[in-house]
Amino acid sequence: MNLTKALTPKNTEEIKPGLFIQARAKNPDTIEYRQVSPAAWEGKIIWKNLLFGQGFLKSFLFFLIIIFLAWSYFHDVKVYQDFYEEVISNPVGFCTNVSLVNINGEEITNSLQSDFG
Repeated sequence: MNLTKALTPKNTEEIKPGLFIQARAKNPDTIEYRQVSPAAWEGKIIWKNLLFGQGFLKSFLFFLIIIFLAWSYFHDVKVYQDFYEEVISNPVGFCTNVSLVNINGEEITNSLQSDFG
């Protein structure tokens, strides 16, 4: 099948140069029209419409959101794995610097930490 023939929308008319409408039958007795940006017209490919045509911005933003969610998930998993490996490799050494801070500003240190090291 010819590529330009496949990209040319059916039931489409060019009202004026650059303005295309497409007839759509919602019911058998009613016809509605909508504006379209065809990727090909009269045997020529319109590259601007092919690359950045109908729904490009919405699709591009959706793609960016999916990529960001995947990146943030794997980044958070990596941070958790690094933390887990650090704690498991030396739990006593990890807990030696742990201290509790009272609301009044007095520092309560762990009395058992001097026994470990």
